[in-house]
Amino acid sequence: MSGAMKVGVGETVITPKENLLLRGFARSQVATGVHDDLHARSLYIEDAKGFGVILMTLSLVYIDRELLLKIRETISKKIGIPEKRTLITCTHTHAGPWIQKAGEKYRKYVLDQAVASANTAYENRAPGKLGIGTTEVLELGRNRRRLLYGGIHPDPQVGIIKAENTKGKLLGIFFVYGCHPSALDWQNRLYSEDWPYYAIKGIKEKVGKDVCVGYFQSCQGDINVGYSSELSAVGVDMPVRTYWYIEVKGNQMVKAVLDALPGITTSDNQKIAMVTDFFDYPLRESFPVTLEQAEKDAEVANKKLSIMEKKGELQGTRKLDHIRFEHFSANQRLETAKIFYETKDRPSKLNIEQQSIQIGNTVIVSVPGEVFSEIGLQIKKRSPFKNTFVLAISGGYEGYMPTAKEFIEGDYEVDGCKYSPKAEQTCVNCSLDLINRLK
Repeated sequence: MSGAMKVGVGETVITPKENLLLRGFARSQVATGVHDDLHARSLYIEDAKGFGVILMTLSLVYIDRELLLKIRETISKKIGIPEKRTLITCTHTHAGPWIQKAGEKYRKYVLDQAVASANTAYENRAPGKLGIGTTEVLELGRNRRRLLYGGIHPDPQVGIIKAENTKGKLLGIFFVYGCHPSALDWQNRLYSEDWPYYAIKGIKEKVGKDVCVGYFQSCQGDINVGYSSELSAVGVDMPVRTYWYIEVKGNQMVKAVLDALPGITTSDNQKIAMVTDFFDYPLRESFPVTLEQAEKDAEVANKKLSIMEKKGELQGTRKLDHIRFEHFSANQRLETAKIFYETKDRPSKLNIEQQSIQIGNTVIVSVPGEVFSEIGLQIKKRSPFKNTFVLAISGGYEGYMPTAKEFIEGDYEVDGCKYSPKAEQTCVNCSLDLINRLK
């Protein structure tokens, strides 16, 4: 069945033309320039029966549901495929603009460029082949909540999608991996794709500048390149967090992908299918402390920090860093406690859209927001498909989703999340529901 499948790729720049408020970390910095461009990258695939879907990745920390739906609607009107056949995710770079506060001009620019990326992929569709494989990267991501236990990534798998034309010329490479693009700290004020920039750059240098290379974020709620989220948020001085460092991290992905690429065979005869549905996710029914206790804890932490910051011998020490950590956590807990206790008629559930795409013996399933890596790993282990890739930061953004056990531990990701501990099992069950419909 030579030429039975059609593939196309498209890439556009979505870097703001002005300096906007950055998103990521507890900061209020405005960008001062560009280190490397942000992009919208799309892969269009169509099987022999004419069933086509679009996979799109945006180099932004996230986009809201309103903008996502507008992008899908506009793509549908432009190229004619149903809205629900476009799956959009974000890389979650912490060196990109805050889309919700960027203003209508930039939001319109992202809309237009995202649609142009999908349209380019569609217009360039031609008979081609796809191959899918996996490898591992052991030193890039770390479990930031388990650093005292070595910080080993629970799921170091990298998924690779390889697209070629019928003659075997490489058209695109898309890799899937769970790790925050936040290697640069909160002091960075340049737009950047963070470590994925160097991964993409390094791959293109070997396979050709004309090859579209993109990154799809997987489950990364508790994964970054090796520091706790609280230490990032309070601005602890970590001199290693430079562009040199993110190049080192990006090159770890380069080596893994390039080593695996020759072993990935492609085929022009793969079934494409897609399902979309909405599921109810349980929200918090309780909060770990009362509002009164949260207020007392914050007051104590504020006084302690004020006293300790005046002690010259503590400056630049880990002890003071830990006190700032306690101060940040106490005040974060207070703010989220206020929201929880002062919200009238708190909803008990949140209706969330998930999508799943089958490509031959591989399945891709989307999950909302910043899902913990252990949850994604459960989905993979229980999936009936040979390869299962979980795409996070999809369908909009609904914050962190920790595992049920992590609610006992508390801290940043747990204190700030909206979900019930039961959401872990809901995510696994709903994802497998979609996957099994395709099987």
